[in-house]
Amino acid sequence: MQRRVILGDTFNHIAYLKISRSGSHRLHVYIEGDGRPWLGGEYISKDPTTKRPLALDLARLDPENVLYLGRPCYMGLEQDGICNEKYWTSARYSAAVTVSMSAAVRQVVDEYNITATSLIGYSGGGSLAMLMASDAYVSMIPTLESVVTLSANLDVAAWVKMHGYLPLSESLDPIQLAYSSAANFLHYSGAEDDNIPSSHLLKFVEKHGGQYKIFDDADHSCCWVRHWPQLLEQDVAPLERDVQ
Repeated sequence: MQRRVILGDTFNHIAYLKISRSGSHRLHVYIEGDGRPWLGGEYISKDPTTKRPLALDLARLDPENVLYLGRPCYMGLEQDGICNEKYWTSARYSAAVTVSMSAAVRQVVDEYNITATSLIGYSGGGSLAMLMASDAYVSMIPTLESVVTLSANLDVAAWVKMHGYLPLSESLDPIQLAYSSAANFLHYSGAEDDNIPSSHLLKFVEKHGGQYKIFDDADHSCCWVRHWPQLLEQDVAPLERDVQ
């Protein structure tokens, strides 16, 4: 993968780009989870970057053109520009973050003449993928055709209440937004996930629709990497149209 720094709308983003199919006009965009915004549930982390980048592991297994897009203030950028701790705590899913992520995707889409884009988000990255695909922001990525989430936080208020966390007061909540039928949605959850339970996914799907699968043998992080090659072929590919 080629490492790049992409200026989104307000923030810089560390990104890793793999154009493995130069003749393809499709792009899979992977978005990582929340990482370590807090240490021990008490102190705000100075660097929220995850030590186990699961979405990056998924991206490595994908034979399609791939953009692994870092979140604002993550991956060594915690002191960059306007970055401060709110962008990995209370404002981690804010409008500013959503817009900047979308602008960064649009740059790569335009540069490589991409005509079909899929967003693939893990955990909090799934939250951002859904925000980017919501009616309020989807026009920023006109090539968007599908969104896939894994162990995603789709009902932020319910998640905060369940864990007794501080409210994400400057963030958007995916379950509260609207979504058109222009894109296909597929959500994965693990029946053993005690961080973001499957009941949150079911509540989201009941309100907004979309396909979903709940795996009996999976929790929040296990065993998505093991399943991913098969899921790409059996589930993700059928969401996508033929592109020229």
